[in-house]
Amino acid sequence: MSTKWQTWLAACPAGRVLSAALLAVAALTAPSAAEEWKPPAITMPKAAQHPFIACTPEELARLRAAWKGGGAERDAVAAVVGRADRALKGPLAFPPRGGQHNQWYQCDACQIALRTVDDTHHQCPRCKKVYTGEPYDDVIFAHRHGANLKNMTDAAWAWAATGDRKYAEFAARVLLGYAERYEKYPYHDSSRRQGAAAGRSGGRLAEQTLNEAGTLSREVAPAYDLIHSSGVLSAADHEAVRAGLLLPMLKNIEKNHAGKSNWQTWHNAAFIWGGAMVEDAAWLRLAVEDPQNGFLYQMRASVTSDGMWYENSWGYHFYTLQAMVTIAEGARRLGIDLWHHPALAAMFTLPVRYTMADGSLPRFGDDVRSSAAGLYVVAPAYHALKDPAMESLLPARPSLDAVLFGRPAGARERPRIEGSEVFRGAGHAILRARGEAGLSAAMTFGPYGGFHGHLDKLTFVFFGWGRELGVDPGRAASQAYRLPIHRDWYKATLGHNAVLVDGASQKPAEGKLESFAAADAYGGAAARCDAAYDGVRHRRLLVMTPTYLLVADDLAAERPRRFDWLYHNRGSAVSCAAAAAAGAAAAGGSPGALAALAAPGEKFPGQEYLQNVRAGTTDGPVRAEFAADAATTHLLAAAATGTEVRTADGPGASVMERVPLVVLTRRGPSARFAAVLEPVRKGAAPAVSAVALADSPQGLRVTVQNGAAAETATIAPAGTFTFAVGGKIVLEGK
Repeated sequence: MSTKWQTWLAACPAGRVLSAALLAVAALTAPSAAEEWKPPAITMPKAAQHPFIACTPEELARLRAAWKGGGAERDAVAAVVGRADRALKGPLAFPPRGGQHNQWYQCDACQIALRTVDDTHHQCPRCKKVYTGEPYDDVIFAHRHGANLKNMTDAAWAWAATGDRKYAEFAARVLLGYAERYEKYPYHDSSRRQGAAAGRSGGRLAEQTLNEAGTLSREVAPAYDLIHSSGVLSAADHEAVRAGLLLPMLKNIEKNHAGKSNWQTWHNAAFIWGGAMVEDAAWLRLAVEDPQNGFLYQMRASVTSDGMWYENSWGYHFYTLQAMVTIAEGARRLGIDLWHHPALAAMFTLPVRYTMADGSLPRFGDDVRSSAAGLYVVAPAYHALKDPAMESLLPARPSLDAVLFGRPAGARERPRIEGSEVFRGAGHAILRARGEAGLSAAMTFGPYGGFHGHLDKLTFVFFGWGRELGVDPGRAASQAYRLPIHRDWYKATLGHNAVLVDGASQKPAEGKLESFAAADAYGGAAARCDAAYDGVRHRRLLVMTPTYLLVADDLAAERPRRFDWLYHNRGSAVSCAAAAAAGAAAAGGSPGALAALAAPGEKFPGQEYLQNVRAGTTDGPVRAEFAADAATTHLLAAAATGTEVRTADGPGASVMERVPLVVLTRRGPSARFAAVLEPVRKGAAPAVSAVALADSPQGLRVTVQNGAAAETATIAPAGTFTFAVGGKIVLEGK
């Protein structure tokens, strides 16, 4: 064990409870281990007999034995054969051109996904407008291409399992159909440009090299490998596939060097699988060793020391892992061991340590909802690494991969993740507290995640009673990347549990963890970011207790600014006595002045997505309730003179799903906020009766009256903190 790892382990909080197996695997991720790891030589196997990359001879034997046998393993194979049977009974049609990105399948006016009436008519579910032609038809073409290729791959596996020639013949029809059409399809990109006007990221079958790489590595190459020696392809057919599909796809993908990007990971997968099918080891070396794009570069440049993919989004972490699995599995079957690279192993073992109260992972960046459990990518990783920590993440029923690997069926007990933990490389603090509510939270302070990252430094998510409470919006379920709502809501600071300055989103920025502490029943973290807004210094403290989450913010600027403290919480509605007016200002203000977020003369992009805005002003504490079916979340914020209070609801997975929020606004050269979030069973009363914020000789002090007990958080100027219950310090952030 390296000295660096021993130092890190010694600094872990005593309250964190993890299995010995998980710690043992985590030890493999020490930076020094990555530096010592050396890949094997990159060569093509000699005299390989097909199939040799889709499966090994041993795996093929297991597949055929499962088909002839019984139980859950046969069911897994029978499901594939059944899909192939249905494909053989249906028509096979090739669209007239390549597909287009799903981002175009939106109503521009309503900013919501369209519904398919038929292949050429697409209707907005809100305004009922019907769209037709390009690019809407082309999105459906993409779906048709996807279905054809999936049917081809299922049929190829059905041939491998059963030996029935009809499946190989169907797969060959699809494969040869695309070999005939690929170079005839117009070259185009995701911006709807064609021919010479299209960018280098475009394609023919798909609008992006990203999609074509996935198609080549996960469908075209495996299917061709499986039916290669079936006897259904003539010598001319083999040449047509090689010259008309494999090589043109490889060359198209290779022209788009993406470097530090999930795109390049998929490109590398295509080079492994496509290169194997054209029997050219140069493509394999490109996939692994290219100094600015290859697998080794990706592991060094794109994975944090904790094992998080740099985009800081679990959706894209797992999307990238699909490509990594495709790379590592293809390489394994070619005799090249990439699985044991420490950074790749860490990408699999990290997610379980982030698990929230409802079993999901924090939805940061462009993500919809991710979970560490039951993912098909875990089966290959477990097969290669034999890591006990992965057992609980395996699907309960065997997949086709599990059959190939010989893994028996059976659910594993999910680990109970307890205690708080910091991931400095990824830039996240995970807080958990023991208690009936099972509260957990995650704060992000780390590097900006690039295209799929959000302007959300020091934001947090909150979970309790087995449910998501405090919401990060992630991205629209319809992938509305090109629409204003993505820029002005999902990616914008306004959509997050952050502090907004002058109505503008943060700049891409990185924060810094200042202190952290954990005990059995408590956890806390203080972080700072001074780069999100010019001239603004922001420190945030989160303290998790068994019954509530304390959020304290201290902001200072060089001149008077507007500071908006934002909190979005799941629920059917939000109520707040301090925000009583709908469409008119409270406390004698001008009519309508507080009904929207922006006052006259102020710019506030994104407020157009808010509905049911109610507003008021108060000099006293602010109490709000987020009502939900099982639990009500109570917000109690410390008083400050002239606080503007607004409630509203904003978009969730789409503009049709609404998430309530509270906005507290204070103006001046500085602002402080302290709020308690206390979720209780529906119908129960909150225990917290008061929150007060004041200066003390030790620093900023927040006092929470929790029933009969006074609980106090003190934040020192250096960013360290203490948390005391009844005068006894239970947390000391260092």
